[in-house]
Order: sequence, then C-alpha cells, then structure tokens
Amino acid sequence: MPTSSESIDELLAAAEPLIELAVAEDIGPGDATSLATLEPGTILQGRIVAKAPGVIAGLPVAEAVFRAVDQQIAFTPHVQDGQIVVDGELIAEVVGPGRGLLAAERTALNFLQRMSGIATQTHRMVSAVGTTDATILDTRKTVPGYRILDKYAVRMGGGLNHRMSLYDMLLIKDNHIDGAGGISAAIRRARTHHPDLPIEVEVRDMAELQEALAADPPLDRILLDNMTPAQMRMAVQLTAGRVPLEASGNVTLDRLADIAATGVDFISAGSLTHSVVALDISMKIGLATVGDESALVQRIREVKAAQGERLVILAHHYQRDEIAALADFRGDSLQLARQGTQTNAQVIAFCGVHFMAEVAAILAKPGQHVLIPDPTAGCYLADTATSQGVQTAWQALDDALGAADSEITPITYVNSSADLKAFCGRHGGVVCTSGNADRVIRWALEQRPRIFFFPDQHLGRNTSHRVGIPDGDMLVWNGRVPPSAASIRATRVYLWPGACCVHRRFRPDHVLAIRERHPGIKVVVHPECTAEVVALADESGSTSRIITLIERSAPGSKWAVATETRLVYRLQSEHPDQLIIPLADVAPFCRTMSQTTLANLAEILEGLERGELVNEVTVEHETAHWARVALERMLAL
Repeated sequence: MPTSSESIDELLAAAEPLIELAVAEDIGPGDATSLATLEPGTILQGRIVAKAPGVIAGLPVAEAVFRAVDQQIAFTPHVQDGQIVVDGELIAEVVGPGRGLLAAERTALNFLQRMSGIATQTHRMVSAVGTTDATILDTRKTVPGYRILDKYAVRMGGGLNHRMSLYDMLLIKDNHIDGAGGISAAIRRARTHHPDLPIEVEVRDMAELQEALAADPPLDRILLDNMTPAQMRMAVQLTAGRVPLEASGNVTLDRLADIAATGVDFISAGSLTHSVVALDISMKIGLATVGDESALVQRIREVKAAQGERLVILAHHYQRDEIAALADFRGDSLQLARQGTQTNAQVIAFCGVHFMAEVAAILAKPGQHVLIPDPTAGCYLADTATSQGVQTAWQALDDALGAADSEITPITYVNSSADLKAFCGRHGGVVCTSGNADRVIRWALEQRPRIFFFPDQHLGRNTSHRVGIPDGDMLVWNGRVPPSAASIRATRVYLWPGACCVHRRFRPDHVLAIRERHPGIKVVVHPECTAEVVALADESGSTSRIITLIERSAPGSKWAVATETRLVYRLQSEHPDQLIIPLADVAPFCRTMSQTTLANLAEILEGLERGELVNEVTVEHETAHWARVALERMLAL
C-alpha cells in the first residue's frame, strides 16, 4: 500500500462525519430520479474513469461513501492512491444496487476529484523542484473540516505536511512578534511555555533573520516571508546551513524554480489546498472505455502472432504490468535496445520513454525500424540537460582550463538525448549506465584528469564516491551562477544538476522509519537516489542489480526497495516467499512510464497491419554516428 494502515484509519475517521454530512446534503430523503427510473433490485456496474492525466488520491474515502449509502455496493480499485493515471484510465469499478450506486456517485466523485486535484498539483510542484534539495510543504489553508483529507492528498502527490494544527508546532509569525515586543521575547516566552515543541520563526528582512539566528539553542526552522529571490539567496548565504530555511508567500508553479534555486530547504504553498482545481473524473454505467483491457490484449496478441519474427516488443521494467506481460524482452533501457537490435526483427516496438527508443534506433541494423507507443513519453531526468546547456557549460570549462578536450572526459548517462551522446562521442567521451558507471568513470580518469558527468548529479556523486573521489573534489554546475575559474581549476568532477523525479522522492528518514517498523530488513536503493540515502542503505545498484539481489535471496528475506513502484510490486508478486516493500511511505510512480497503454500499443501494431510505421523514432545520421561512437566506447570496456 502507498501509505500505512494507521494513516488510512486516520483518514477514514476524519472523513466519516464529512461523508455523513455530504450524503445528508445531497440525498436527503432519497434520490428522486433514481427511485423513479430504476426498478427495485436493479444491479448496475459503474466504471470510474480519469478524463485527464493526474495523481489519484482519496480512493478509501470514495469507497466509504458508496458503503455509507448502501453496504451491498462492492468497490474494486484498479489503481492506488499516489498512482499516476492517464486520460481514459479505469480507476475503479463499483457494482451493486443501482439506486444506491447512482445516489452515491456525485458525493464519492466530489471527494475523489478534490483530493486527486490536490495530489496532482502537488506532484507538479514537487517535479518543478526535483533537481534541487528543496522540499514542498502544504499549509493550514485548508477547507475547514477537511484538513486531514487535504494533507493526505498532498502526501500522495509527493509533498510533505507542515504542522497539522496550532498545537503541534510553534510558528511565531509577524503578529506574534509585534505583540510580544520582538523576536527574542517571543522565542523566550514560547520556549518557557512549550519546551518540547519545535519552533519556527517568520522573518521579514535580514535584520530579523540575524536576530532569529542568534537564538540559543538554534531554532528548528526559519520562515522567509514574501522575500524576493535575491533576498532569499542573501538569507541562505547568511544562514550558512545553521538553521533550515523555509520560503513562503506568493508561491506559484511559475516561480518555484527561481525560489528553489536560491538554496532554501523548504517551500510552503497555500495554493496546494486553498486553490485546488479538481481532477476530471467521471463514472459511466455499463459502458466499455479505452481501458477495456481484455479486448485490447486480445487484439495485440492477434497482431503479434500475425507479424511473427518480423516484430519484437520490448518493455522497460517500470512499464505497466499489462504491457510487461506482452513483451518479448523486459529489462533496463540499454539492455533492451541491444536485445531488440540483435534479433532479426524488422520492427522494434519499444515500450518505454523516448531516449530509450532513440538508443535502439542508433544501434539498429540496416532495415530495422523502431516504434514507440507514445512519442510524447519523455524522461524528466533526460530533459534536465539540453545540448545547448551542456555546450555552454563546456565552453566555460574550456575558458577556465585552456583546453577542455585534453583536460575533461565528458560522460553522459544513458538516460539522455541522442544529442548529448553525440556530444560525448565528438569530445572523446562515453556513455554509462547505472550498472557500469564506476567502471566508466575509472576509465575516463585514466584518459584525462577530470570528468564532466551529466545529466544525473546523484548517480555521478554516488559513483564518484565508490571510486574514492571525495565531495571536496566535486562541483555541481550552476548555469544561473557559473562557478569561478578558480573553482573550476580546483575540481576533478563536474556534475550537471539533473535528477530523477522518482528516485529523488526517497529520503533518509524513510530508511530510518522502515528499519524501525521491520527490524532486520535490508534496504536496497537505486544510485539515482541522493548520497544521503545511498549511504544509509545496505545495497545500491541498477534496476537489474536490485532484481538479481532479490532473485538470489533466500525465502524469508526482507527487502525495502527504493525504485519505481511498479517494479517493486511486480517483485512482490514474483517472490511471495519474501517480504518486499517500497521504501517510501508514499511509493512514487514514473509519470512518463505511465503513458504507454494497451490502447497506444495496439495503435502502432495495427498500423503494421496497414503497412504503416506509426510513431517511428529516427535519429539524424551525423548525430547517430557520434552517439554510436560514445556507446561503442562504453561497450568496449
């Protein structure tokens, strides 16, 4: 489950009086329309369907609504809270007496739509700061009575909760400060009355910040109220890590990147809950939708059989179960590309994201064609580094060092565009995977004294640690404020500031909490996680490495796994003799991996029947040549 049973119990306890009020408000003495049009005893089946992409939250509450109206209604979820859905995806089915089912419909959807809207907007904000160390928080600006529901939805979207109420944390704001006669007086009185509660103080300028920083013992957090990015940067420099800083005030999605770039630790946004836009969700009675899996599976199998060896289907480990079940090969991105291009298939259907299909197209034999079910399925991590951005950084490195091509070996993670692989090919560089990055870095440092690693800063840092390079010899590239020439010359490893929005969600406190709940459990994490998480884990490694560790483990073994949730749950089902659980309390899903569906896979396969190559992925000849050079350097190691 995406969260603990205690959390679900708390959610349902908070929802119970709200459901009672909502049902009384909406149904009253009875649903006149349903009572008039449906015969008693009529049994109906409803399909709750997403009409827009988003993050689902509130399924236990929706189920409780149907049960409150009629205990005979059966509610079957097809996704779980925290999961990302696409337009047209089946969320849940309800079956039972038609009068009760239709009477409960609007109330159940009202809860589900609001909570999913909060989770979806939170996910957008979390993704907007995914390459930074900033954490998204909610506030107390919730609908009265709905706080536990609203804050639960924030957690499903990947955010964290600020204080729940006025009694569980001391937040000394401007009115308290003015009323108490100053920051120091307010802190002193607060600590006298509540010595065990954490204290946060709101400051409006640098003078107040200085006074707050002088508190002894140090405060638990300082809130920077309505400051400009320039003021926030000054506050971060002044604080120098002594106290965590939170930015608040006029926080919008458009401003998030600028705020996070200042270096603050937390960003709180009241808009997550006070200005929510509901996710569009509907319920249809007795109608098939694009999620009609059985017909689509049958159609895909028919086309696949008719194409024979002419077609091979590849599926990445993070794909949906129904897609993985139809694949000829399942694996990591480079492994799949090599498997597909080593067959005699004329057509490779790559169920993954765009850079993966690009790699297959680069490695393809003459006459092979690579198709992708959804050409818009990109990769958050890959998109953090552009060819122009890397070229600009390279020029700055060249200016500082005099000859970048003789000083630096560029290394691009396979999770990158063909353009960046070609950049490495042209400059004597190489591609790496999460499984061979340490071997590649060792080789690169034998060629030249420095490396430029992109786009994943965390894989670069964790691998550099493994080969013995300390943090002091690394520098995270800041395109907004490029480092000085002296800093460049003093550095061995330059890290592009990219990150995976899935693996970035795992935190050190997840490791500590899971060990407390499950004594003796082993924690295995992907090296795209932060260095702090990797340092606390028992094992770290690529997706294939994680799978191998579990496959070779004895019955009764216990594993907490930090990677994309679909794979974790698949491992659960394949190894029922072991305890295998997600590391995080809210297990993250990859949005773009969710975009491959049975419907769009069927679409490209049906195109083959018509003699069409739908969604073919190609790479320009010159780019493909140099990208292949970088890939072949890696494969030769």
